[in-house]
Amino acid sequence: MDSSADHGRIAHRTARRTVRWFSWIFGFAMLAAVIIAALHFSEERELVRIAERAQPWWLGIAIILQAGTYLAQGETWRVVTRAAGIAVPSIVAFKLSLAKLFIDQAIPSGGISGTVVVATALEQRGVSRAVVMASVVVNIVSCYAAYVVTLALALLITVVGGHTNRPMIAAAIFFMVFSAVLITIALFLSGRKSAPKWLGRIPLLRNGLSLLGEADPTLARSLPLIFRSGLFQLAIVLLDAATVWILIRSLGEVASPPGVFASFMVSSLLRTIGIVPGGLGVFEAASVVTLKLVGVPIPVALAATLLFRGLSFWLPMVPGLVFAREARKTT
Repeated sequence: MDSSADHGRIAHRTARRTVRWFSWIFGFAMLAAVIIAALHFSEERELVRIAERAQPWWLGIAIILQAGTYLAQGETWRVVTRAAGIAVPSIVAFKLSLAKLFIDQAIPSGGISGTVVVATALEQRGVSRAVVMASVVVNIVSCYAAYVVTLALALLITVVGGHTNRPMIAAAIFFMVFSAVLITIALFLSGRKSAPKWLGRIPLLRNGLSLLGEADPTLARSLPLIFRSGLFQLAIVLLDAATVWILIRSLGEVASPPGVFASFMVSSLLRTIGIVPGGLGVFEAASVVTLKLVGVPIPVALAATLLFRGLSFWLPMVPGLVFAREARKTT
């Protein structure tokens, strides 16, 4: 019996690894297809003109903006720990943000894998489980609330600009409804030791119900804490969108800030609901197409998108791996 169970677990892990590797391969294939297609529709003169007008020093500003996203991400956790009277150094929160990024990118799970590592690392630093789980709830609620607000604004911009379509609207509305439901469930279950049995039948909620029940309800449902955390979540989105705008500027083009913001949010939506790690290939395709719709030439849209992904996806992977290992060693 034990032997068959072990074989079953091994087979399950092997299947998961296979799916994970396939998703990465599929993502790289999509990315290659996007690059080839964009270059095919670009003229050689445009590429030369980009090289001549490029202003690389703008990259320094883009790097600073990206560093700001990790500081803001760390603050979303420190909002709750400070309210509980527990000091978590900014540098620790910054490292945990990078560790979370690496784990979320390497193991696509809607942010759950990275959140588990951060929560466990905070516990190891002496933060009580009730406060840690309250931090998780506030982080999740504020993240999805900020996403709903920014996505609604982006949708309004695309509708006014006449760049939207029915599938895009449907996807955005579906995600906003899903976010609203998730926020409601998280707040309702926070600090409750017992939950409705029917919720336990939902695979995505089954393992999280007991954890939500351990959260300090006073902290988890505090509207001021959620609002403060939400401001940092909004800052992350705005810093990312600003990074894309700065990168376009570094290539000698000036784009509409609202248009770039809307493009980023639509691309982020498709990245979030995609099945490949970090929306690899999906984000790039959506970004190039939507930036083109708001007046950015295809070569510039492609270059800015690839630079953004380099700064936000690939570059942080190395320190993220290091900090993730540090976090795991302490758990």
